[in-house]
Amino acid sequence: MEFNLNDIQLDALKEIGNIGAGNAATALSQLINKKVDMTVPQVDVLLFNDMVSRIGDEEDLVIAVLLKVFGDAPGNILFVMKPDSARLIADEMLIGFDIPSEEIYYSVYQELGNILGNSYLNALSRFTELNLVGSVPYVVEDMLAAILSTTFIDAEQYSDYVLAIDTTFMQENKESGGYFFYIPMPGSLEKILSKLGL
Repeated sequence: MEFNLNDIQLDALKEIGNIGAGNAATALSQLINKKVDMTVPQVDVLLFNDMVSRIGDEEDLVIAVLLKVFGDAPGNILFVMKPDSARLIADEMLIGFDIPSEEIYYSVYQELGNILGNSYLNALSRFTELNLVGSVPYVVEDMLAAILSTTFIDAEQYSDYVLAIDTTFMQENKESGGYFFYIPMPGSLEKILSKLGL
């Protein structure tokens, strides 16, 4: 099945992304006691194989946070950040630590993925009235192609299409960003769009 989304469909998905980003920004602001703004500059439904080109090159080193999605529209959530963007966000969350260890940074990335993943899932559930539950996230640092190939080694279980939500963070005029992907199992994306009445 090929997805050719019309303007109404894209607007609905952007609204879900914006609500999720707003909820995540609020949670992050409360966590670090500083104002955090988040925007969603772009929402698309992409071919699975186009995920790499959306982020960069296959050999790019990235930080990735994975959550499994259970419930009415199962799949996986993958949040991918370039290392410099990830470190910029983490450093704001780690003010007060003299010399944070890599283990502490990974804990921060995990919590960031948890906040973002559940913020977007909750927005999606609210709009679609589908029951969606995310797993405890885990963090991987590796080349982009390696993460995709090892994380989705059983790719036949997934749809050819993914929901991509670009995410931009603004903290005290410092901008960083990441790439949020919902990788649905077959039938899940169709179910979400049908629940939106599209």
